[in-house]
Amino acid sequence: MIMYSRIKRWFTSSQEKALSDYFKSLRKERATSSEVVLVECVEDLYYFGLFGQIASSLHEKDSIRIEQYILRSLRVGEANSIFDFLASRLFINTLHNIKWIGLYRSFCDGIGYSNTSILPVSDLKDLYHAWLCWRNLANKQALINLKIGNIDVGDLINDSYLRYKPAPTVNLNDFYLFILIWQTHRNVRRAKLYFGRVKPKLFLTSYSTYIQHGVPVRVALQLGVRVFSFGNYQEFAKELSLADWVHTKNPDSYSKKFSMLENQAEKLAIAESAIATRLSGGIDSATAYMKKSAYAESDEPVPDVRNAVIIFLHDFYDSPHGYREMVFPDFWEWICFTIDTLMATNSHFFIKPHPNQIDLNDNVLTELKKRYPNAEFISSKITNKKLVDAQVSCAVTVYGTVAHEMAYLGVPTIACARHPHISFDFCRTAKSQSEYAKYLQNPLANKIDKAAMKRQSLIFYYMHNLSDSEDIQSLKDAIMEFRLACEDIDKYSYLTNILDKIVTLPGYLKIISYLANNHSYQMKT
Repeated sequence: MIMYSRIKRWFTSSQEKALSDYFKSLRKERATSSEVVLVECVEDLYYFGLFGQIASSLHEKDSIRIEQYILRSLRVGEANSIFDFLASRLFINTLHNIKWIGLYRSFCDGIGYSNTSILPVSDLKDLYHAWLCWRNLANKQALINLKIGNIDVGDLINDSYLRYKPAPTVNLNDFYLFILIWQTHRNVRRAKLYFGRVKPKLFLTSYSTYIQHGVPVRVALQLGVRVFSFGNYQEFAKELSLADWVHTKNPDSYSKKFSMLENQAEKLAIAESAIATRLSGGIDSATAYMKKSAYAESDEPVPDVRNAVIIFLHDFYDSPHGYREMVFPDFWEWICFTIDTLMATNSHFFIKPHPNQIDLNDNVLTELKKRYPNAEFISSKITNKKLVDAQVSCAVTVYGTVAHEMAYLGVPTIACARHPHISFDFCRTAKSQSEYAKYLQNPLANKIDKAAMKRQSLIFYYMHNLSDSEDIQSLKDAIMEFRLACEDIDKYSYLTNILDKIVTLPGYLKIISYLANNHSYQMKT
């Protein structure tokens, strides 16, 4: 069944065909303009539909040329054996590319560039320089700090290793790391050649993490190309910049912006209603990506957590640098440092796994329990509300949404990255490992009272999820409807109906006008 499922992905589904036919029907004529928009050829039905509709809308405004960027170069598990690696690079990737290039051709005018085209002389030069980079890496921080062609790429390589190896932490001596560094050299060179020669009007990307997304984003920005990402749930589109190239929503001014709003009590009441839905076990729009609620009721017994610190684990294979300024290279280094520090001070603490982690994390948890046999773990099925009712004292995370949830319930948090709650006091955020250790050694030093924490939590929730104008909120609701429909194989005939609705929405028309004309437009927050 697993093999059948994998092979099935090489063939066009009913959903994909429905969208492809729809976009073909929207094409009136081929582009004659010299202006180019580059879109990622993302192998995902949602992004295929989203980029197809945006491209079709841009076509209507101008005879602009749409080109696709072929990003597939890595495959999860390709490092398992030489057979898996060769099968991925010579066979599986090619079959996937054939399918998706054909689908994107329904609204694209041609291929801009690919990560995997072979240029023997240049690739050999990249191989040599990659070898030098790999052999000269002194430690993991040196990898994080790595630049290629004056482009910051170390965090992208680090996170790509975790995701595609897959592994919870980087082994600097692993030959697969060398392969990733070589591929990154190739990606940087190809991106510089394309963006420097073509200078597209726009580059539309899903995410800005991992080398296949992040390298072209950073190269494009450095060469003055406008880049928009569509990878977070809080915004329809985010315009990236050299100062902020992560696809996650920028939270730096939430507190200040809220202080300038009118009818604050009404806005806080709206936020409280939404948070109450989440805490009662529902999935709100902000957590629609989660397969199950962290607050779903269960019969799991709650241990004695009075005055204890709770460490909330992340998915070890997720991109740890999806937020800026994380003070550890990965979640494995973070959790080991955290446990070591708390144990050294005889702190009472528990570890709670992520409720929606992938299955590979089970192996990491097993290894973690072997390494720390005296550490106490609690079930991920125990709701955070029950933990608060049982009188926990402090929460620890890198950048999780749990921070504002715990603040709402009256519990402060310690974090160590530029997380979404960065402008609020309920979460103490370390900017170095030494500062993080000091916070852990005195977890109750945050003296903010519970009423203030609750208010700040509601301000955060409103600004992060609900502060858009009515036009943009209606657009986000329709986009969420489309995203969820893409996950339902029985709704393929419904997808085009949703797109027909989206293109009439005022918020969508404003953003398309902004993309097409580069006039001043900002989402209201």
